[in-house]
Amino acid sequence: MRRQTLILPALILALVTPAVSADPKPERPPYKREQVILSPEQFAAEKQMSYLAFPAILRRNPQEILISYKRGRSHANDPGAVLEMIRFNTETNQIIERKILGEQQPLIFQMGEWIQFPQGRIGNIVDVQQITQDRKRNHRTGSYWTFSDDRGQTFSPMQKLGTVDGIEYGYIFESAISGNTVYVLAMDFPELTERRSAFDEQGKRIYGQVSVIASDDNGQNWKQIRNLSREFGDLNLNESSIIPDGQGFLIATRGYDQKVRLHRVDQDFKLIKQRDLTAACDSIGTHLGRPRLFKRDGRLYLLGRNARGGPMELALFRIDAHSFDVERHMVLDPEPGVTIKDGYYAVPYFQDKKDQTFFNVITYRMPRVSGKNPEIVRLEFLWNEVQ
Repeated sequence: MRRQTLILPALILALVTPAVSADPKPERPPYKREQVILSPEQFAAEKQMSYLAFPAILRRNPQEILISYKRGRSHANDPGAVLEMIRFNTETNQIIERKILGEQQPLIFQMGEWIQFPQGRIGNIVDVQQITQDRKRNHRTGSYWTFSDDRGQTFSPMQKLGTVDGIEYGYIFESAISGNTVYVLAMDFPELTERRSAFDEQGKRIYGQVSVIASDDNGQNWKQIRNLSREFGDLNLNESSIIPDGQGFLIATRGYDQKVRLHRVDQDFKLIKQRDLTAACDSIGTHLGRPRLFKRDGRLYLLGRNARGGPMELALFRIDAHSFDVERHMVLDPEPGVTIKDGYYAVPYFQDKKDQTFFNVITYRMPRVSGKNPEIVRLEFLWNEVQ
């Protein structure tokens, strides 16, 4: 009986006390190599459109990835910006082909996101904007998309994605496949859903909502599955990431309340568990720009632009998939003493060579140098050092 009274309080404490993160100290990888894939100097003669940003990738086969990116004149307010694509050999680290996927004056094509459909089709859904004449601000037009049925050799013309159950979405984040269905995280905007400005008369921001939409017929028809902003507690959310997890999914979100959160949902996207990672881990900042979740060797990782009170950094976090504790924090870039003005929307891929696994990151990076535009770079690390 005495033994039970000693154990019971510990069990109760474990049930009612929130898990405490290990709060790891930031580390830097010993091995690092970098390659400038595309530099602004390469485009100096092309109507000054040499601002390279927002890469996204799709693995086409073990030797090749597709990289889409924006090419324009500035981070925003950028009429005429185009969405380009390169075909990149991951064994030789060379560009095979470069071409434009989306272009229409004076629209702004940026933030293209690759979608892999279960039946083999691939697509790229783009955040397309325009400058309003009255307020001189970026205004969403509704997403456009292009698709390929020959694994990226040719693409359809860009076309409007259209409304989904009466809602038009402007910003696509990431997708996940389950069975014959692809699920996509998508954000609506007041200028699309209510046909009004994204700012009120006092200039205060009016927030959109992040939802899950789905297609089981190669993107010909879409339906809304759930509004995650409401499901997660009426949160104002922006960039998000999704991966399958058992019978459900894991979702990472960047909140306008300067919180990074991790959520577990079931197969119907009903919330099971969520945790404020910014509060749980001192080295996670007020936001993680364009977060990317992925799993490797049974472990969970979160990659993104970490803003933690100083210069921005590209960070990789290892997270316990059950407790949501942050176990490790790797600072991948920049080097100590280097300040980056804009950058670090990043996407990862793995490459095996010489009996070693290399962790690669495709990202964009703008040094704090006057007149210097961002470049698209590849960063390479030994996986056994950063995992």
